[in-house]
Amino acid sequence: MATSATTSRRPRPNAAAGTWPAALAVAFLFAALIGCDRSATPPAPGETEGPDRQARSTVLWISVDGLRSDYIERGRTPYFDRLRREGAWTNELVPIFPSLTFPGHVTQATGVRPAEHGITANSFYDTRTGRLYRYPGDAALLEAEPVWLTAARQGVRVLVYDWPLSHAQQGPVTAAYFDPAFDRRLSDARRLERVLETWQRDEDEQPLRLLMSWVGEPDRAGHRHGPDSRQVIAAVEETDRLLARIHQQALTLYQRTHREGDSFYLLVTTDHGMAAVHTMVHPERLLDVERAEGIELVSSANIAHLFFTDQGDTRHGRIEAAVAAAEAHEFARAWPRDQLPQRWDYAHPARSGEVVVVLDSGYTFSRRIDRTTAPVDEVGGPLGMHGYDPHEEADMLGAGFIWRYPEPLGGEDLGRVDSLHLHATVARLLAIDPSPRAEPAAIELAPAPVESGR
Repeated sequence: MATSATTSRRPRPNAAAGTWPAALAVAFLFAALIGCDRSATPPAPGETEGPDRQARSTVLWISVDGLRSDYIERGRTPYFDRLRREGAWTNELVPIFPSLTFPGHVTQATGVRPAEHGITANSFYDTRTGRLYRYPGDAALLEAEPVWLTAARQGVRVLVYDWPLSHAQQGPVTAAYFDPAFDRRLSDARRLERVLETWQRDEDEQPLRLLMSWVGEPDRAGHRHGPDSRQVIAAVEETDRLLARIHQQALTLYQRTHREGDSFYLLVTTDHGMAAVHTMVHPERLLDVERAEGIELVSSANIAHLFFTDQGDTRHGRIEAAVAAAEAHEFARAWPRDQLPQRWDYAHPARSGEVVVVLDSGYTFSRRIDRTTAPVDEVGGPLGMHGYDPHEEADMLGAGFIWRYPEPLGGEDLGRVDSLHLHATVARLLAIDPSPRAEPAAIELAPAPVESGR
């Protein structure tokens, strides 16, 4: 395997707008009608034609935000049912703590927890820069290697569109395609279509072999309407239809360039589940720091980080007072940074607060209320939230699927799967080494049969 990354094709933020969907549909139909000329694809460096050449795999990894494990059972989801029947699946995909979108996706991509990769919440403060980062996309904020760089530096060409913290990549090794920034105007369908369009027009001698992207539903519906709502199931059913279409189109594209013995893998995973919310909590009033000077208080969902930005002699006493103020409420727990539970691996020296507060399930932070707590009905939502410890709140568990072509996996139940293992799993599927710092354990799958005569 080559060790230099292929970075000759740079990102095109809004490429392929307008006529591309129609042209792509024609290309798919044409390919389906005439079949594939497999002999047209040249061998990769180090490979040979004939029975002894090295087989290669292509991985399409799609994250469906907020796909709680029971959603599929509650709706009409023929595509997810197909993935379960033909692939390998789990209804117990365990997110890290905190079960939030940004740290969750970064953990899956890097194979390490927040104390190491540095993304402690959807929004966080960094004492080294003195800056607050809200829903950041800039890959420079990562402090551990994501799989798109792990693959690229080992010669595997990568496309990654809108995976959290994948934007604005810089340096000697990058993905072949990435976006400069997150575009909120894109629908889920349009985002995935862009993946296929870029794959379709890529003309590099070596094919793209890792493609990654993100789908925002059903997370948005879960926040707005609650996890038990009919709107959530409608969003899951719409996502089911979208993924079925994207899967078929992706497979058609793959069949245009693959060779005998190669494999195509589709991963559909999620970052967390969703729990119903009943109570809002004002973070400053909870910690009794509403009018205090020299603090930075950042909250994401049910987690708050308190930093003391001055260096006075009263710092230790202020930490103790904040912990006591939080724990005076039965629904809140608080720790100084150096006493956080070790199993979370959450004590980042610059991005975890000097006091970290965690609310029980059903509670979430909000500054839209005028007192310490208020029923969620008073402010109209959010009616669903995540972030809670998955080992304490089963509603944080998600669904996940791995599907393989041409040899199906046969409906294998993977049981409980730790999302920390997804980095190493993708590396194994690509036949590359995982990042040296990543959790090395990968999901065990039945091997693809070796064809006779090879």
